[in-house]
Amino acid sequence: MEATNDLRSPYDKANSFSKMFFVLLNPLFAHSHPKTLTSDDVYVCPESEKADWNTEKLARFKAADVTDQRIRILLDIIAGIRVIKFHVWENVFTKLVHSLRSKEIKLFMNGRCFQAFRLSQLIYQIKFTVMVLVVGILLLHKEADDPEALKSYQLFTLMNLFTSLFISVILSMPQAIEQINIAHIVDKRISRFLLLPEVGNDHYPEVNNSNEQVVELTNVCSQWQNNLKQITLNSINFKACGRELIGIIGSVGSGKSSLLQTILGELPFSSGNIYRSPSVAYLPQAAWIFPGTIRQNILCNLPFESDRYAFVLKATSLDVDLLRFPEGDKTYVGERGSGLSGGQKALIALARTAYSRQEVLLLDDPLAAVDARVSNHLFQKCICGFLSDRLRFRVTHQHQLLPYMDRILILKEGEITFFGTYSELQTMKLQADGSFCNSFDHSNDYGIFRLSDGDNNEKETNIIFNGLRRQLSETFASFRSDKRSSYYSTLQSPRQLEDLVTDGMIFSSFSLVREHCIDDYSFVNEKSVQGSLILPSEKNSSIRTITTTGSYESIQTIKSSVFDIYVVGEAERNNKTIDNGNIPEHHLSKEPIPGENLRHGKVGWKYYLVFGRITGSFRYLIITLLMFVFTTVVYATFDLWIARWIRIVDNRNETNSPLANDSSHVIGTWNWDDNYVNMYIIIILTILLVFFSTARTLLFFKQMTCVAERLHELMVKACLSTRILFFESNLSGKILNRFSKDIGIIDDLLPTNTFEFLQCLSLVVTFCAVTVISSYWAIFPAIILSILFWVIRGRYMCLSRELRRLEAIARTPVLSWINITLQGLPCIRASGDQSFHLNKFYDVVNSHTDVFYMNLAAALWFGIRLDLSCVIFITCVSAICLILGIYSGANVGLMFTYSSSLIGLFQWCVRQSTEVENQMVSVERAIEYVELEPETTDAQETLQPDSDWPSRGHIQFKDFGLRYASSDTWALKNINLDIRPGCKVGIVGRTGAGKSSIISALFRLVEGEQGCILIDGVDIKRLQLDYLRKRIAVISQDPIMFTGTVRMNMDPLGEKTDEAIWKALESIQLDKTVKNLGNGLDSLINEGGSNLSIGQRQLFALSRAILSGSRILVVDEATSNVDPRLHTVIDNEIVVVMESGEVIESGQPHVLLNPDLAETDKKNYNVDENHLSTTDDIQISGNGPLAKLVKQYGDNESRNLAQIARQSFIEMLGNEGAIL
Repeated sequence: MEATNDLRSPYDKANSFSKMFFVLLNPLFAHSHPKTLTSDDVYVCPESEKADWNTEKLARFKAADVTDQRIRILLDIIAGIRVIKFHVWENVFTKLVHSLRSKEIKLFMNGRCFQAFRLSQLIYQIKFTVMVLVVGILLLHKEADDPEALKSYQLFTLMNLFTSLFISVILSMPQAIEQINIAHIVDKRISRFLLLPEVGNDHYPEVNNSNEQVVELTNVCSQWQNNLKQITLNSINFKACGRELIGIIGSVGSGKSSLLQTILGELPFSSGNIYRSPSVAYLPQAAWIFPGTIRQNILCNLPFESDRYAFVLKATSLDVDLLRFPEGDKTYVGERGSGLSGGQKALIALARTAYSRQEVLLLDDPLAAVDARVSNHLFQKCICGFLSDRLRFRVTHQHQLLPYMDRILILKEGEITFFGTYSELQTMKLQADGSFCNSFDHSNDYGIFRLSDGDNNEKETNIIFNGLRRQLSETFASFRSDKRSSYYSTLQSPRQLEDLVTDGMIFSSFSLVREHCIDDYSFVNEKSVQGSLILPSEKNSSIRTITTTGSYESIQTIKSSVFDIYVVGEAERNNKTIDNGNIPEHHLSKEPIPGENLRHGKVGWKYYLVFGRITGSFRYLIITLLMFVFTTVVYATFDLWIARWIRIVDNRNETNSPLANDSSHVIGTWNWDDNYVNMYIIIILTILLVFFSTARTLLFFKQMTCVAERLHELMVKACLSTRILFFESNLSGKILNRFSKDIGIIDDLLPTNTFEFLQCLSLVVTFCAVTVISSYWAIFPAIILSILFWVIRGRYMCLSRELRRLEAIARTPVLSWINITLQGLPCIRASGDQSFHLNKFYDVVNSHTDVFYMNLAAALWFGIRLDLSCVIFITCVSAICLILGIYSGANVGLMFTYSSSLIGLFQWCVRQSTEVENQMVSVERAIEYVELEPETTDAQETLQPDSDWPSRGHIQFKDFGLRYASSDTWALKNINLDIRPGCKVGIVGRTGAGKSSIISALFRLVEGEQGCILIDGVDIKRLQLDYLRKRIAVISQDPIMFTGTVRMNMDPLGEKTDEAIWKALESIQLDKTVKNLGNGLDSLINEGGSNLSIGQRQLFALSRAILSGSRILVVDEATSNVDPRLHTVIDNEIVVVMESGEVIESGQPHVLLNPDLAETDKKNYNVDENHLSTTDDIQISGNGPLAKLVKQYGDNESRNLAQIARQSFIEMLGNEGAIL
């Protein structure tokens, strides 16, 4: 992100070369005057300045690297803000950022010192040169009372030449060299980035040019980092082709995701060969969502096809979720899918993959973030239905799906331990982690098909199931290729489709029964007769059983299955959720980024005052201003004294009166008209000028640097203290824009331009005063010039200020799109959409360039009018001298010297004043972040509970309601829960049901609008936020790792010993993973934890919770990438089922699944305990939401879950307080 500052350097560099050209021309004109040759060594840049420039260059280079580290940490903070707030790590990361910022500021100050000396020379260099010249003249002409060179026409001519050299050599040349040095540093940094190895070298998969669906790996070895002790993948050999579904399983960290990355080419392989199809789509574990509408995220540069689009929505179960959004698929989602639940993000990413026409699909655990019911639907309708004509690799932890995979690949520690069919897997007796066991028993019933006479006909089952899938694959493939084909009409007729399903299986010797289907929803607006997807009527949607006699027996009506998807195009076209309107050419919104407000008008004085107050004391500000005044007074005194002295010399030469006889100005032993006395005075004034100008410059830059450091610190504190909604409603690019570009301006450009403005202003005032003293008539052209400049400046500022704001806003999409593209780079490269995203990037860059160019054009317009105004001023001064007959050489020389200086200084002063005001826009934008509203105020938090609170952990929700700021819909409504101390409570529900909102309410990430939450009888609203959050441990849904060491990620506060950290890691078997990283707890974690799998990141989150030792532990689907979900909550004391933000069922799982059996077990507990511990199969008799949810797992698995629930119930009978 530092590129925001780096990439401006080519422009500055080009501008600097033009300055250098004129710098070299000016001395040539100066050398035409013979007297100037003696002053070259004094005036032209000395050799010592080269060392200063080199030192400053080195300091800037080091500072740029530290800036990169600071921006990287800020990126981590934005990505992991929920984790930071959950664990109350705001102060830790504030200190971390502040330490980097202090280091950055220290390096800046090293460069500032040399810059301060150079800027000081702008004041005293000419005076110092004149002083040396005068001293040289007097020493070289000791025999002459009044040397010829001291006459006005000689000395003021030299001073005019020095002034021209001052503008070029002293003013322009240091700026040019400084900009060239910065550009050279940036060139190195950009070159270092551009020279990084690119994807597509020798270690890249070989891509065939045919339409064959194939992936073949031969002796492939790969490794993420060369310094790791363990190879990521070793000797990988397999070949998959055709329309296969390949299941990839293995323990956490076994290399499942790395295998997919290797196939993509994202993980380079060191040996072996990879041969694959060119048409590949990749679905990562963490769903990639970019800012835009839901439709834009699904289409992603593909043309909109209404029928196909409707199929995808239905197959991915997005149709139900879209009905909950007022704008349907036109609903805008923010960066990283803000505003969506984890399951909804996964569904959108899967829909994007399904909508694409890629032939090879790499699915990295796509069902991990959704509930069992939706998972069942996706597996049936999408993966085994709509996508059945493609080659699919699916990483999964849901081992009950293995019987329905064509082939299974098991990884263990980066090596393939098995690759074959499910029947071969059972024969080899392998576990899912690749190790051998006595038996391999996974449920072979996922609610799709079951055998009527046992598992002895499994081979025949696979044959029929595969035959069915092939025919369906052909159907869907034909539909995708030609929607007018006969297959399309077949899909429109459920009866014909039913015949297609049964065709070829009528002679089988067993029955094929569809059961445990998901209750689906019609995609029809209840308030409208028009819909998008119309479900078949009960009459047409019956699936019949194929019996051994070949007769048909009607079974229950099925609302939703893999066979009943069909489209009614006309109804779909009029539905608000799937509007077949005009789609933008690139399918991406070009509207302003939400939340980026454009201010208008002048930067208010409020921001100047706040900026001044940030210094901490106005005393330093007053001292700095006094130093400017002293410098200006000494500067003016020097020139006036020189003019007085030269006037005396001219008078003596005109009257031929010797110096010895002139005693009119003798005071004591000093003759003030004596040349040597005047020389001493000039030397003293020069020394004072050097001292005051240098001290003033150093003090000013020290103050500005401290202000910049303090302002950045306040920004970080305010951002980390504000509500989580701020990060969810603002793009990361917008936030980083403030901390990179705006802070860069405040660090670098604003201090320099402010100093130059104040310096030029003081010089302009001095020059005008001296000019008026020389001839009071000159006040009139000075007034005219001031009015002209003020009018021109006012007109320019009206435009320039708004252009600067627009430029800052136009920069946000550039940064955001870079960040978004980097997040989804594997997906983009896999699908070959690089050109689309490059074109989108060019669009946002061009939009920024348009505004930037307009800003430059306005500056040129301003400069031309300032030059014309200065010409008018010089003409007026010359006319005054001629009209009034002012022929005094000293006065005329002084007037023209200062008037010619005013040409450049007045213009530069006005330019810098506009630059300062424009750059104060960055201060305005930074202070906006300083003034962010904090999460809570101290007035709300009045209660101080006991130090051991919560001593029990009793949680009560009483009529609690919560609503997000951007929505009128209740996220939680009338929640009433009583969670007893020591209870394990599982909260389940469909994607978007409100599960994560319960956690947000408990941690007060969002404040409730009604009711209350009590913990041990204390209303959490009355507690300090940090006090509340420190006493609750949480494992968040998105596993976040921060850039740094393992120790920093485990214990940022530094409160735990290494032994405690290792113990927490060992408890979840992560110790081996950490040791393999190379340096134990000091091993580095890459940005975003990229050197760890998502499963390993979730285990790290678990170990952090274990390390905290809190009495209340909140787990937000922490094992979604490790184990099946319902298994983790079915043995809990309480299970809460949620739907649409409301609790629709709660209680002990066994009671909810089998209420009659639970009552019987409770009565018989004291009579026959052995009977209660039986392991006989249990049929679920309940009809509640939990019972329906468990039934989605199929007969075998549901019986297993029911048995686990019963066993847990029996164990808890001894503790009645644990059972509701």
